[in-house]
Amino acid sequence: MYKLISLLGCASLLLSVVLGNPECPNTIAFYNPNVRTMCSNSTWFILPVPKADAESLVKLSGYSLITPPFSDKTLFPMGFSAGAHPVIVSSGYNNDIRMFFLGITALSSAAIYVPYTDRLKDGKTPFNYPVQNYIGGVNGQNVMGLVPALVGSAEGTSIFVAKFAPNNDAYAPIDSNPNEFSARVQQVIVDNPLSGPGIVPEAFDFDFVSTKTPLYTDHTFHSLLNQPLILTNGLCQRNTYYFNETFTNPTMRSGNVTLFGPTAGAAPKVLAKKYIKQGGISASAELVGYNAEDCKTVSAKVDPYALQ
Repeated sequence: MYKLISLLGCASLLLSVVLGNPECPNTIAFYNPNVRTMCSNSTWFILPVPKADAESLVKLSGYSLITPPFSDKTLFPMGFSAGAHPVIVSSGYNNDIRMFFLGITALSSAAIYVPYTDRLKDGKTPFNYPVQNYIGGVNGQNVMGLVPALVGSAEGTSIFVAKFAPNNDAYAPIDSNPNEFSARVQQVIVDNPLSGPGIVPEAFDFDFVSTKTPLYTDHTFHSLLNQPLILTNGLCQRNTYYFNETFTNPTMRSGNVTLFGPTAGAAPKVLAKKYIKQGGISASAELVGYNAEDCKTVSAKVDPYALQ
């Protein structure tokens, strides 16, 4: 229900705003009219975090971690840092967001989450534990993220309103090198677009290039991203990413990720640092956000086709 309310609220804010054309089309809304769908042009990085630090985050909600299958070369072809656990950081531009008869042209979003979290406490079924979520408007309209942030937080997904750079794309080339890209996320505590400055502490930033020697495979990201999401209301949700369209254009990345904290809205202190030469991917994925369900039910419904 919160998705419907979010779309209604944001639709009213969008009436007077002219946005650019979506970077990738939503081709799955026709087959999923009653749930949230979009095309997400995003960049994801996997960061090696000391296991004790990663576990301290999920223990806040009473969970523990499952040891990832580091020996599986289809997931971790280069292995993984000893004593570390993967944490995923993402930033992207979501296009053509639809649900029922409603639609939003675009919103930016970002997240930090811990995969391989033992939500069912069975020692084997992996879930994604959300650490931070951010959402913001595009073309300078930060306020467009307010309604989905408020309603999403009330319904099980804690979300902060954020300012993104670039504000009208997934990432941008840096001035000194057109083959090097950046993306930045700042939490909006007090927005002051007229006279500035506002209170917008840094959350995290990316600085990356393409690589021919990736640390991970496409399958790594398909598998980790499609683990069900743990909500704060006792339920779980499938946010299913499909990377099988002709416009997906997956590109492996190598880059630096800086997480800032512990200011309000920024990363927890145990994550706050600069991670050098980490592995990532940029791609345009079709996303289906299903309704919240019982966590055991959700785990049984993960689409194996999306994991390939």
